[in-house]
Amino acid sequence: MDTDLTHVLLVGGTGRFGGRLASALLARPGIHLHVLVRPGTRGEALRGLAEHGVTLVGGTLDDMRSLDSALEGVDAVVSAVSGPPEVRVEGQLRLLDSARRHGVVRFIPSDYSLDYTDADAGDAFMAAHRRVADAVVKSGVPHTFVLCGAFMETALSPRAQVFDFARGVVSYWGTGDEPFDVTAMADAARWVAEVVVDPHAAGQRLEFVGDVATVNGVAALYEALTGQRLRRVCRGSVEDLRRQLVRARPEGAFVQASSAQLSVLSQLAGKGRLREPATAEDTRLRPMTLRDFVEARWRMVPASARVTSPLASQP
Repeated sequence: MDTDLTHVLLVGGTGRFGGRLASALLARPGIHLHVLVRPGTRGEALRGLAEHGVTLVGGTLDDMRSLDSALEGVDAVVSAVSGPPEVRVEGQLRLLDSARRHGVVRFIPSDYSLDYTDADAGDAFMAAHRRVADAVVKSGVPHTFVLCGAFMETALSPRAQVFDFARGVVSYWGTGDEPFDVTAMADAARWVAEVVVDPHAAGQRLEFVGDVATVNGVAALYEALTGQRLRRVCRGSVEDLRRQLVRARPEGAFVQASSAQLSVLSQLAGKGRLREPATAEDTRLRPMTLRDFVEARWRMVPASARVTSPLASQP
């Protein structure tokens, strides 16, 4: 790929992770960023993008004509879409079809998750990832898959239904020492910006993990940094969790509740862990650790009064 001037179309660039992707892509020399926005979209984020020289292109994933127009002259497509199947699957498949017909030289679908190739990794949410990935491979479009476990911002929020620091409650299965992969959104975005113009990333499934956590490790770190005790609630064994995930699969209950919940719970049940994540040395990035993240969010005590409490991490 010619990186002297690479035109990249970002889809989903006004979302929470998409905004970080936009910032990361803008920071890469030689990239001219295009962002697909729904007609009539307004807001500070759009004004900020326009002020940084981003080309804002009107269009929607359910309008093939608008996608074809948006892809004119585009070299690479980065997707950060989320939502129901008609968006995450059907919408991305239309985007892929347009990318194929316009001869793009790199397509990065909206993965950024645990290992969905693990057949037992989850329910319909993971099946949606697999369906898109299979279509990308069959399309012949040069592509890169990017997996990063769960986002720290969601894994440590009430959305995942494990940590609720505002209420002072931590819910867990098993012993609380089961590991799960997490990455800060900004680090995942920077990595995507690296690989989108890397010719060696074509046709690759790349894994990147910022840190490996356990429920007990996160809880202990939070308590050490804030001086606040958390109430632990055991919700059953790991086998109980596995059975619960299987029972939820036909109805898609966990999918409707929260993709963040499914991502963390599946990993706690031993499913979907990333097998060969790149290291900081491999990527030239210094990812945020969980300690960094928790300190930035919840530090309330002086450094001299903190208790060292390592996160019970395992590779």
